[in-house]
Amino acid sequence: MQETEDLPAIDPCMMLRLRLEACRIDRKFSDRPEPLPDQAIMPCLSSELAGGPKFAQVRIAVGSNALFFQADVQGKSVLPWCRDSRLEDSDGLHVWIDTRPSADSHRATKFCSSFTFMPMGRGPRADLPFAGWVPIQRARSSPSPPPDDLLAIRARIADGKYRLVSAVQFDALPGLDLNDFPEVAIYFAVLDRELGCQSLSLNPEPAVTENPSLWPKLVLT
Repeated sequence: MQETEDLPAIDPCMMLRLRLEACRIDRKFSDRPEPLPDQAIMPCLSSELAGGPKFAQVRIAVGSNALFFQADVQGKSVLPWCRDSRLEDSDGLHVWIDTRPSADSHRATKFCSSFTFMPMGRGPRADLPFAGWVPIQRARSSPSPPPDDLLAIRARIADGKYRLVSAVQFDALPGLDLNDFPEVAIYFAVLDRELGCQSLSLNPEPAVTENPSLWPKLVLT
């Protein structure tokens, strides 16, 4: 019998189309966001289904005028690698949001935003947390970067782990309209040069991060 070559493994996340309900909290945007409740814990299918690294827990919640994010990372032996001049490469929580999702939209539009939340990397000693907006490659059109005062972040690093809690004011998300469009497309990945990558669904290759039709849905209301 002729031997056959091994076929490449199929990422089981490719077979799923996630639609999640957001945790709702009675909270407004603040420049000092507080930790989120357990009800806000999100799945990370890259580790739960695809066997990828598991070192982080991510939480997402929707408040009265902001989205809130939290990432808890453990198992580190070195400080996170973070640079405010290289957001797309930095360790931390990376989030992509499309406020007007469409199954036919395979490239980012003016309604798509990408944010990086870093536990450190800013300030004279590069030890301050930072929340920043990142342009999405190959986008059909891009929104203007939001003002800094519409993003907020706090972080704590200690004993081989860190926690960051961040907030994005609704005005930083172009096209967001909870009355007519209560569902957004969302994707996140926790990137770490030491520990690897953990994501909501598929691995964060350009074919995924640049294609909002592959991002899971999140119902906000």
